[in-house]
Amino acid sequence: MKEDEILMSNRVKLKIGEIEFEAEGTEEIIDRERTVFLNSILPAAIEAMKKTQIIESSQGNEYIQDYIPQVIESKKDAGIEIENSFDFSRTNLITFINKYGNINDQDFVLFATYYDEKKNNTKYFTSENVKKYYSEARRQEYSNVSELLRKLLKKGFIMDAPDVEEKTPKPYVITNDGLEYVENYEPKEKNTQKRKNKSKNTKVKIDSIYSNINADDLKLNKYPELKAFGKFKDKMILTMYICTIEGIGDYFSVYDIECLMVDIMGFSVTRGQINGVFKNNKTWFKSEDDENNPKVKKRKLLQGGKDYAQLLIDEQKN
Repeated sequence: MKEDEILMSNRVKLKIGEIEFEAEGTEEIIDRERTVFLNSILPAAIEAMKKTQIIESSQGNEYIQDYIPQVIESKKDAGIEIENSFDFSRTNLITFINKYGNINDQDFVLFATYYDEKKNNTKYFTSENVKKYYSEARRQEYSNVSELLRKLLKKGFIMDAPDVEEKTPKPYVITNDGLEYVENYEPKEKNTQKRKNKSKNTKVKIDSIYSNINADDLKLNKYPELKAFGKFKDKMILTMYICTIEGIGDYFSVYDIECLMVDIMGFSVTRGQINGVFKNNKTWFKSEDDENNPKVKKRKLLQGGKDYAQLLIDEQKN
């Protein structure tokens, strides 16, 4: 037998379901043919790999064992998602969110942006997109979208969008941790166990949605010093007005006002004072239940209250 005939004696055959691959020749020829197979045929045969029937080689098991890991690795190189067979073209945001069960607002924002990215190939999202997601899902909009985004940033599930020119509102993208959280999320089972009755004298601490902001976020240097106003009502209305104008939030519970005025601005206030302003100036506020606590009311500053706040600011400047 001639030397070139000996070199041609290598032969490999691979059958994946109904798809067959066979190469014969030198190692160089086999490697070249295998590359063509991996790059052009294998992507369509990934599902068929699960039903592999026959792997044969005249060179024995040692060659096959070296070959199989390369086939498996090629799936990653080709960027093929094996398990993700969800058809986004056959669903809308409502049906997509429903499969996760009862989720909180942070999860809703994350899942909705994930859905938009996968279905519509969106490169980034903003607070305005989030508000549209609420409308599209027919879900009551959270009172402080900016706070939700801050919490997701803090968890590392979203980040500032790279390679985007300066834009308002600020654009964000989902991080790898955020993608992993969505794709591995398992709906939580409802807790059917009855809650124990709490003592009537037990005080429950309610966290404010504004607890993570600071004085710099309010841009107080743009406004007259609140300490210059003598009436508590004036300080409180101006606090709500500034938060609204600066895009920090629109709705405020008694606990939110207490947090803003005590923890951030350093005033000494009582919940009785806050409730008194709400009670004596009802036409200035829109009232509704807090979706996170039905026993708590939150209020939005209406135009009458905004006009009063602006009048206070103008008088102080003059």
